[in-house]
Amino acid sequence: MAGQNVTMEIKVECRGEQIGEAGSMLAQVLDTLLSRIVERDRDLVLDELETVILADDFAEALRAETGEQVSAGVVRALHRPDSVRLLIDAGHMAAALAGDAEQVAGFVHLFHRELCRIHDARCRLGQSDSLEMLLDCEFDRQLLPIAESMWAEYFSTRRAVWSLPQGSDLMLTHLADLLEALPPAMNEEIVLHLGSGDIDGLFARSCGRIAHLAQTAAHCQGYLAGLERPLDEIGPEYQSLLESSPLGPLWGTLMHRLGMLFASPSRTTESIYLALQGDVCAVFASLGLRIRRAEDGGVWVDPFPLTTARPDQ
Repeated sequence: MAGQNVTMEIKVECRGEQIGEAGSMLAQVLDTLLSRIVERDRDLVLDELETVILADDFAEALRAETGEQVSAGVVRALHRPDSVRLLIDAGHMAAALAGDAEQVAGFVHLFHRELCRIHDARCRLGQSDSLEMLLDCEFDRQLLPIAESMWAEYFSTRRAVWSLPQGSDLMLTHLADLLEALPPAMNEEIVLHLGSGDIDGLFARSCGRIAHLAQTAAHCQGYLAGLERPLDEIGPEYQSLLESSPLGPLWGTLMHRLGMLFASPSRTTESIYLALQGDVCAVFASLGLRIRRAEDGGVWVDPFPLTTARPDQ
């Protein structure tokens, strides 16, 4: 299947005894859904999407395919050098299709977003000649996955905005929860680690939290950009919370940068990372961790509790 061709020739594989007779119906639904999405978005390139795996045990199927140990999931693209396999939790899909219109629309959008992520990842595959050299540096190895996940969230939500269910909160509620809970939690973490002198442990423990905040912000910004509506119009209460949060001063710059990347005719993993590296560092600093590249290529961390004066960034 080419980007301009809506004829779908993708194998659907059912795994697990619980799927039973529902497997055939789910496969037909996926075939129809794929065709309709590509018919609507003719520039969506899914040439290398080879197989869709419907599994009644998502975690076991993922372990069998990749060796990863996860407790739950719904949809996941499995990239190979020359092909892509898409793993879907059959139970979740069946329950969504058997539910009300909102649940059906939610699954359709989730599926559509993953197709957009596949499109972006395959377009960038093999396009960064110096990526391996870049990843020889520990600082870049730590920050690149954060920048790339931010981009993947932004691209997929902006590209798939036309299938967004009506009434969706754009994940703004979750962002609001993070903006309220994360600053005091990070401040406590910093104070505890400063007392023990375990700066490496502080960075390791904080990296996941800060990455999640950055990804969530980019996720929301993709929807806002796709809808072409400002945050204060959609939810003034969210705008007020954002402005009073550590992320407030960074919001506009990050949205502009992601928008410029989206408009670029040519993107590589390396160019995305280099464009967003400063923004990733700024998110760390907004929560009390000033980071920079050490002389040996490692991560130099300068923590400061948020209750004290913040250093110039």
